[in-house]
Amino acid sequence: MGEKDAADELCASWGRLTSGHEPGPLTGFLSLHSGLPGPRANLTLAAEASRLIAGSWGAERAFLVGLLKAWAASGDEYLMFVAHMAMGHVLGVDPETEAWAVPLLYEANFSPLWRAREGVTFALEALFDARRGFALRLIEKWCADEKPIIVRNAIVALAHPSPLRESAEQLKALKRYNGVGMALVAHLEKSLDVEMLAKSLGFTLSVAAEADEGYLEQMEEWIRAGVKPWNGIVKENLGKARIAKKYPERVAAMRALLG
Repeated sequence: MGEKDAADELCASWGRLTSGHEPGPLTGFLSLHSGLPGPRANLTLAAEASRLIAGSWGAERAFLVGLLKAWAASGDEYLMFVAHMAMGHVLGVDPETEAWAVPLLYEANFSPLWRAREGVTFALEALFDARRGFALRLIEKWCADEKPIIVRNAIVALAHPSPLRESAEQLKALKRYNGVGMALVAHLEKSLDVEMLAKSLGFTLSVAAEADEGYLEQMEEWIRAGVKPWNGIVKENLGKARIAKKYPERVAAMRALLG
């Protein structure tokens, strides 16, 4: 069954899978159609499950709270991914869930399972759609101690072109945490978290520049600073079509600076 077919089947079977308030049927369906083990998890199914959970929250809250907590603690990478994504959708419709969902999401940033961590970025993206102000305040709080993996997840969640065109506050936050991330990459010893941060900075700078041409000046400052990690990150961004096509002359000049 393909990704979309599984998502459609989940939607059609939702009432049956949840009516008995037993976790087994829904958990089993998600696991069966997760796409794992394999190179690609079923993101379409996870997104549909998250939307259905949020849509059923009012009537099925007690059952779904227990289900999400169980999935988050399961150690199963796909179920954890779905749980974390769904928490973002639920936070968008029910602020009362903040007391338990926000701490779980924060800790999930540090999971050894990368799909579980990635679920946090999807949760933040859902929050930006539903409660942007809260999402921005949450990121500010989380990033206060400048942990590389937190900053990485924040910039990935922030770096979506459509919301950036709609929200000056979100663009400002992306620029801010891009800067925090660049400083961390320059000054911290190499680690897996720092490498992941650097890799993500390899596209988030260009997203900010696409939204605001003036950000190219900041990128040029990083080039002129002569910090080796910065040069690699800026070079990666200059190769992105989103700015190479939009600002061809300026991008060519910056590439020349890099040599």
